[in-house]
Amino acid sequence: IAFRTAPDSVPAAAVGSEVAFEVDHVDDAMSQGWSVLAVGPARLVTGPDEVRRLTERAHTAPWAGGGRETWVSIRPTRLTGRRITPAEQ
Repeated sequence: IAFRTAPDSVPAAAVGSEVAFEVDHVDDAMSQGWSVLAVGPARLVTGPDEVRRLTERAHTAPWAGGGRETWVSIRPTRLTGRRITPAEQ
């Protein structure tokens, strides 16, 4: 997992610590969704080749104001998830 952030942000300050990263999706129309939680150490990405590769492969551009050129990566040591489905009726 890798993401861009501002150098003075809370995610950047967590570098060197164990962190949690969660991604969720809810489909209200179908009353279903999913949630995935990854836990592991956060590290600052500093290698020029690695930064360039991440920047080139990013699927989106940062839309929040300010610079977002600090890359943080998380190598999960624990990964959990669940599917959310409608209750039986």
